[in-house]
This record gives sequence, structure tokens and C-alpha cells, in this order.
Amino acid sequence: MRIYRVRSRPLMACRKAVDICMRVMYWLPVLFVTAVILWGYYVYMYVMNISGAFPKASPVINVLLILVGNVLLGLQLVSYFRAIYTVHKPIPDQFHLSDEHLERLEENGEIQAVLQEVAEGLPIHTVTVNGGIRYCPTCEAVKPDRCHHCSICNRCVLKMDHHCPWINNCVGYSNYKFFVLFLFYTCVICIWFCLTGLYDFMRSWSDTLHIQRGEKFNVIFCFFISLMFGFSTSFLLIFHIYLSFVNRSTIENMRSPLTSEGGGTSDRRLFYMGVRRNLAQVFGTSLLKAFLPISTSLGDGVKFPLRHGSRSDAESGDAVMMSQVDHERTQSRHTRHDDEPQTSGSGEDSEVEILAQGVDAHLLRTTNSQ
Repeated sequence: MRIYRVRSRPLMACRKAVDICMRVMYWLPVLFVTAVILWGYYVYMYVMNISGAFPKASPVINVLLILVGNVLLGLQLVSYFRAIYTVHKPIPDQFHLSDEHLERLEENGEIQAVLQEVAEGLPIHTVTVNGGIRYCPTCEAVKPDRCHHCSICNRCVLKMDHHCPWINNCVGYSNYKFFVLFLFYTCVICIWFCLTGLYDFMRSWSDTLHIQRGEKFNVIFCFFISLMFGFSTSFLLIFHIYLSFVNRSTIENMRSPLTSEGGGTSDRRLFYMGVRRNLAQVFGTSLLKAFLPISTSLGDGVKFPLRHGSRSDAESGDAVMMSQVDHERTQSRHTRHDDEPQTSGSGEDSEVEILAQGVDAHLLRTTNSQ
């Protein structure tokens, strides 16, 4: 036993050292993206607008460029860091196996029999290739629909899309909106920089301005970097907007989910509920809040309405989402009641009420059609 302990100590120390090195390496892409953003901010704000090396036609234009640039950068950074540091919702307790169920798995090996007993009454409609219950042995839990285990994060993520090294986090139900907004504002900032900095970029090539070589290099190089990042990020943004339109994750786009109704039949449009409802699941019902890096996604990440599901299945997923719509509607009414006097016959509704009524009507038509 002494020899084993002596040998295990260096081994454990090596494992800890490797684990620390891997964690540091996982943060390198995040540090790189942050450094590029801050460097671009320095070039745009100081070199091109504050230092006076590139004079503008009017001070009003200069102030406008600085104001818009700061607003866009703030939205981009908040979206980026919320995508990084958002903690994913855990799997509900009812999906986890009890100690008794785990003992039965170890003793008898009746995996599917035990999983069928645990999954009874749970909102589960997707199965494995063999038609069995989806189970994660690492988390010791039955997987909810659209949930997958990430080997890098070592946890199950609700409505997992993919693991993104640029945010050192999984993209899933809890932070998918922030990830898409980060891509959107990155494209907007790159386009804004190229359009507003095109004239300064052209002047950097000429000798009309007596500027230092370092300032000229920063402007020229940042312009090409913006073109490259904007071009590459736009393709990723278009892809995820398409996924939001069809209510599909990256994993589901690569491998269609298998339904339990058909004994393991793949259904690529299993969660498709119409473009408007699909977008509402990700961005919420308010058009203004959809572009803000705040949590407005509908649902709980566990229950989802199904296109070909039964009426009870669709209503179970809709009930969770519509409760959030009603909550936003109630808050809007209270805010209007406090700020404005009530008038009889008023036809002015808030933006949340208008969109919520549209969702209500769409849900009613879908329920009647079923």
C-alpha cells in the first residue's frame, strides 16, 4: 500500500497540473476575442475620432460617431460576457435517478426497465436510435428533450446547440439568445466601422495627412480585420438565424431527433411551430427586448410544444411559454397604470400586449386545427 501511495501522489499532481493548463488554454480564445475588441475600440475611438489625426467635417459628426460606436460596443460586450458567464439551468430533480434506481441498475442491469419507470409521466418525446429512453450515466439522469451531455463542460445542457471555444461555454437554452446577439452586434460593428472609416482608410494610403506610421498602420490593419471578422461572422449569424426560424439546434440540424411515437422515427421538423412562435421561443414576444441582452426566451428548457404531438403535449409546452407572456403583459399593464391615467375606450396597447395577442391568436388557431 505504501508503494501505491508514493506512486499515486506524483500521478495526481501531474493530473492537476494538466487540468490547470487545460483550463488556462480554454480561456485563450476568450482573451483573444476580448483583446481584438478592445484594440478595435482604441483605434476607432482614439485614433480616428479623438486624437485629431483624422479630422472630421463637423464636430457634430465626430460626436455622433463616438456615441453610436459606444452604444454598439456596449451591446456587443454585454451580449458576449452574458454568453460566457450565464450558468445553464440544471436538469430538474424529477429527471434524476434515485439511489434505489441506481442500485437496481448496478445489480440487475435492467437499464431500460428502470428508465421507463423513471420517465413515466415526464414530458419526454425523443428517444435513442434503438427506441429507448435517453439517459446520461455521468449525470445519472434521464435526458429531457433536446438535452445533451457536453464532454468538455462535463454536464448536461438543456437545449444544447454546441460547445463554443470562443466563449468557453456551451451554447444552449440559457444563453442562446446572448450568443446570437453577440454575432449580430459583431457584424453590425464591423459594417459600421468599414462604412464610417472608409474615408479615413483611404486617406491613410495618401500623404495628405501628416500622421504617424503607427496610427496609419492601426487604421489600415483594423479596417482589414473588420472586413475579415464581419465576413466570417455573417455566415455564422445567417446560419443561426435560419436555425431560429425553423426551431432547430445545430445538433438537430446535423442529426434529426427521433420520436417515441414512431419507435425511433426521425422527424426533422418535430419542434417547428411556425416562424413567429419559433422566434418567440428564443427572443421573446417583445420586439424591443429581442435586441437587448436580457433574458426573454420563452419556456423552461425542458418542455417544448410539438408539431405532430398530441393536443395535451402541445398544450403542456405552450402553458409554460404563455405564462411568461402573461407575466410580461401584467407588468406592462401595471407600468401603464402607474405612469398614465386610465381612459375609457383607449385603443393604445403596449408592444408586449400586441405581440402577446398575436401569439394567443396563433396558439388558438393551432389548437383548433389539431
